[in-house]
Amino acid sequence: MNKKYAIFDMDGTLIDSMTYWKNLGREYLSMQGVQENLDAVMEEIKPLTMTESAELFRTRFSLSGTKESIAASMNWMIEEHYRKDIPLKNGVKDYLAKLHASGVKMCVASATDKALMETCLERLGIKGYFEFILSCEEVGAGKRKPDVYFEAVRRMENQEKISPESVAVFEDADYAIHTALEAGFYTIAVYDDSNKDKWEKLKMQTREFIEDWESQSQTMLKKKTALTIAGSDCSGGAGIQADLKTMTMNGVYAMSVITALTAQNTTGVRSIMEVTPTFLREQMDAIFEDIRPDAVKIGMVSSSHLICAIAEGLEHYKAKNIVIDPVMVATSGSKLIAEDALSVLKETLLPLATVITPNIPEAEILTGMKIEGEEDMLQAAKKIGETYHCAVLCKGGHNVNDANDLLYFNGEYHWFYGKRIQNPNTHGTGCTLSSAIASNLAKGYYLCEAVEKAKEYISGALSAMLDLGGGSGPMDHGYLLKNVR
Repeated sequence: MNKKYAIFDMDGTLIDSMTYWKNLGREYLSMQGVQENLDAVMEEIKPLTMTESAELFRTRFSLSGTKESIAASMNWMIEEHYRKDIPLKNGVKDYLAKLHASGVKMCVASATDKALMETCLERLGIKGYFEFILSCEEVGAGKRKPDVYFEAVRRMENQEKISPESVAVFEDADYAIHTALEAGFYTIAVYDDSNKDKWEKLKMQTREFIEDWESQSQTMLKKKTALTIAGSDCSGGAGIQADLKTMTMNGVYAMSVITALTAQNTTGVRSIMEVTPTFLREQMDAIFEDIRPDAVKIGMVSSSHLICAIAEGLEHYKAKNIVIDPVMVATSGSKLIAEDALSVLKETLLPLATVITPNIPEAEILTGMKIEGEEDMLQAAKKIGETYHCAVLCKGGHNVNDANDLLYFNGEYHWFYGKRIQNPNTHGTGCTLSSAIASNLAKGYYLCEAVEKAKEYISGALSAMLDLGGGSGPMDHGYLLKNVR
């Protein structure tokens, strides 16, 4: 989880209380003389607030008293458990401590009575980690609606507008998970015995899942990893060399699968020597079987046989966070992909991508369009996205829309506006940007955030104004280390 904001459900997520809640309604109704099978009604009240549950009991079973008095009675019945014996889930405190140390702003939003939550969290020693505690009662709706999440975001906002995708929501109940997902939040499913029959489905639906907090806390300490599959640039400005430097500077452990050796420098490519498909696949096997990458960036692949080998390997290992920079033409103008490889790239590799990052010439090749302005970029990005069923970052530059890039994702457009940096040395910009995006996806950033951070990094590398070579020179990938001697 790599977000600045987090909303935690409490019962079944932070504390082991669901057994108490499952029995509460039955015990109360039994005390009122209700003897019928209650399985269906117990399922029905899961997403409701205490007052909403009380009203359902009152009307369904013709109980005396108001909904407020019934809710008060049930609160009284469970209050002692919150004050005395409901435990934290193992590992929760360590996980919260790590998030707090990372500067994450956290709150609790739950259907439980606010006073009970405060009492319990204080007793368990974790109340201090949260900016505030919010009850569904305060917004007048249970978690079949997203009101409580949006109210939590509103309270967390300070100067800046917070988008749902930048907020992690931790939930254990399937209905709440679906609500948060549909509202656009980065939703993390937390295992609880009460939803064990739905667990496999929940794992498929959410961005992340937590089976137990102790192992999750340990995972937070584990270095994230990224793999680049690309050609070698012996001059160090692009390809594998640029990717490894970029990934390292963006805080992940970098690994590589080399597709080809190139003899090139800032003035052009002199020759290319491919590896065999068998050797390429052996490199992939060696990496995935030992240090599995959290993201994969794919750059220069010059033949159909290599493209097929890569696609087969990615599918075999079910790789995630795949960023494809469809390298077809070098900055110097030299062609880097064989004619027969283009159709295979389109058929086998591009459909596996999480995001494709073509520049204007590459987008023109992929779409068959001439791109001359903003409207053309919009059409091209949509066409590529709908063709390959992935996100598309159509990069400006090449004298089209200056330094503004366009992300097409889930049917929506997002512009990243940038100021053109007057630096003639742009060798390897495409490699660098795609590797930075992969690094950020590996660290858990949402796609828009991953792109935004990647653009910040490449802007810094260009602004350092490194000047090497006689042609289009490289950027300073290590500009953040400028004070290191």
